[in-house]
Amino acid sequence: MSKIQKYMFVSDIHGNIEIFNKCIEIFKAENADKLVILGDTSAGYYDEENNELIADVLNEMQDQVEVIHGNCDTSDFEELLDFETYDDDTLYINGVFVTITHGHLYGSYNLPQNCGKIYIQGHTHAPLLMKQGDRIIANPGSPTRPRGTDLKCYIIIDEESIKLKEFNGVLINEIPIDDQKVEA
Repeated sequence: MSKIQKYMFVSDIHGNIEIFNKCIEIFKAENADKLVILGDTSAGYYDEENNELIADVLNEMQDQVEVIHGNCDTSDFEELLDFETYDDDTLYINGVFVTITHGHLYGSYNLPQNCGKIYIQGHTHAPLLMKQGDRIIANPGSPTRPRGTDLKCYIIIDEESIKLKEFNGVLINEIPIDDQKVEA
């Protein structure tokens, strides 16, 4: 039997070092196993110093992190990383296939081929957690530049559910994942 895993998802940090450090603090406080950043991690070409600081931290924790390429991430930023980034990926988390992407190439109405039962994207800067047919659609929004709300959010997937939470830990929404599980 495989170990139960806890994943944290954030997106669209846009090189804000204070917000990035808060994400790392929350990741540790949540006692999560893996941090997934769903793109637009860097400041683009606008703040190379912050890009270097963020890359240094990510490189130190590369066994605990996955970074998805966002439309504002530059090749210069990705060259600072000691690991590969992806346009999209499908993870197997606690018996559930979870497809992750930034959201500029795909969306909830234009899902990637072979999409998992949970689809998580960033890009829109708007937090979301909902059922769409037999699939769960989620977006942690942007803690740097949220749209349609002032909430700074992140997503947690654990053994029992997927949760949308505010940075202060307040639960916004939760959906059980039992009916999404499959045998790998």
